[in-house]
Amino acid sequence: MIRYMQKQDVDTVARIEQKVQSHPWTIGQFNDSVESYQSTVIEHQGEVVGFCILQPVVDEANLLLMAIDPKMQGQGLGFRLLEASIELLKNNPVQIFLEVRESNLAAIGLYEKAGFHQIDIRRNYYPKPDGSKENAVIMVKSCSDDFSKLFKM
Repeated sequence: MIRYMQKQDVDTVARIEQKVQSHPWTIGQFNDSVESYQSTVIEHQGEVVGFCILQPVVDEANLLLMAIDPKMQGQGLGFRLLEASIELLKNNPVQIFLEVRESNLAAIGLYEKAGFHQIDIRRNYYPKPDGSKENAVIMVKSCSDDFSKLFKM
C-alpha cells in the first residue's frame, strides 16, 4: 500500500534512511517534510519499507529523497512507489528533477525505467565517508501529458 507519510512514520523512515545513506537526514528534517513536501511511504505486510519525498515547485517538482529498506530492495517496490508518488503530485508538473550519486547504478536504473534521463553532472557534490566527494548525476523526467496540455487551444 502506498500512502502519505504521517508523523508516526518518521522514526521508521529515519531508520531506513540511516541504512542506505552515509549522510542521512535528521528526524527534524523528516518531520518538516511531512508538513512541507509531498511525502509518501510504501508498506509491505503492514510495515513501512520505503519512502519518497517530492518538492512541488510551481510547474515542476524535485525528487528530494527516496529509499527502500535494503532487505526489500530488488522487488519492484521502489518503482511502484516512485510512479505512485508522481501520480499524486497535485501541481501537475511539466518536469521532475532529481540528483543521484554517480555510483548508485541501481537507483539510476530505476529512474531510467521510470522515464528519467541524465541531463548533467554536478561535480564533487555528495560527501563520502572518507571525506572525499562524489559526482551527482542530474536527471529529469518530462511529463508529456502536461506538455500536450500546454499546446491545446
